[in-house]
Amino acid sequence: MNALKLTEHLSNNRDDILKVLESLDYQNITYNSSHNEYRFAREYGRNPSSVRLSIDTLSFICFSTNERGNLYSLVMNKKCLNFPQALEYIADLLSLEKSSFNKAVKTPFGGFYKKLIREIQEPEMSMKIYDESILQEYCGKFNTMFFKDGISYKTQEKFNVGYDIWTNRITVPEYTFDGKLCGIMGRSIDSNCAKEERWLPIIPCSRSLTLYGYHTNYECIQRKNLCVIGESEKFPQQLDTIGSNVGLGSCGCHLSDTQTKYIKGLLVSKNILAYDEGLEEEYIREEAKKLKIDNAVFHNNVGYIWDSEHQVIPKGSKGSPSDYGKEGYLYLMKNCVKWI
Repeated sequence: MNALKLTEHLSNNRDDILKVLESLDYQNITYNSSHNEYRFAREYGRNPSSVRLSIDTLSFICFSTNERGNLYSLVMNKKCLNFPQALEYIADLLSLEKSSFNKAVKTPFGGFYKKLIREIQEPEMSMKIYDESILQEYCGKFNTMFFKDGISYKTQEKFNVGYDIWTNRITVPEYTFDGKLCGIMGRSIDSNCAKEERWLPIIPCSRSLTLYGYHTNYECIQRKNLCVIGESEKFPQQLDTIGSNVGLGSCGCHLSDTQTKYIKGLLVSKNILAYDEGLEEEYIREEAKKLKIDNAVFHNNVGYIWDSEHQVIPKGSKGSPSDYGKEGYLYLMKNCVKWI
């Protein structure tokens, strides 16, 4: 059994996933049938739903630490194992055949098609897709919280922002690169809500395999030959409100390999990283470097917004470059972009 076969076995046998989680001493493990996932706490006495692991993909997210990975990385971290050892640990635990764990998967043309599938098709292949009709119970319910944050009602409608009465959360649908509904994030409107619980999934998805606004802004990004990447879903929405439909949201301050490939695949001449205040400049620079293309076929310009004098973004504010209206954003784009 190789890694692919083990993954297939586990996704079709959720009781075996439970055995693995129990062996790692996770607490309060429960199964959520509506989302086909396990929810559990890292330690005794902690939030019993802070970690959520998808049965379909074996991916997890911890909302307390913002850590992401899959069942294998949980085993690796808990047991201090490398990847092959983690596979062997699971196979031993479940009494599975492991003789072919490390056999290579043969593909034609020296692995060219394997690489192509991995780089282009893997995100959609590993994402659960939902019919957009499920948004009907949320849509058409716009909110003043986003409006006060610089997101117009028109933009909220464009991005299908809504409201879920059951969780008392603003709903923000997540989409694959080709525009298929793959999840819904919920933003609490409770002013007393703990910071780590402000954003929680109503329908979870692996946001590192998406780029918020990608399919919506694709045409304009191509037309403007410019792509500006911020951290949150609100970033492209705020830019849309001020008439700049070239924004993407990476859903965090780290560009995943998949996100990097899709941004580079846009083949636009300018890519600008617009991360929130508070990060070290060197870290932002290294993230921006991921987007650089310089070969015989194509060359792009890559930069990042850095308001060193805090002329727009107050020091310690953790503010996004899109939080300060059209005037503030345009000033930053004109005067505070550092090119690599």
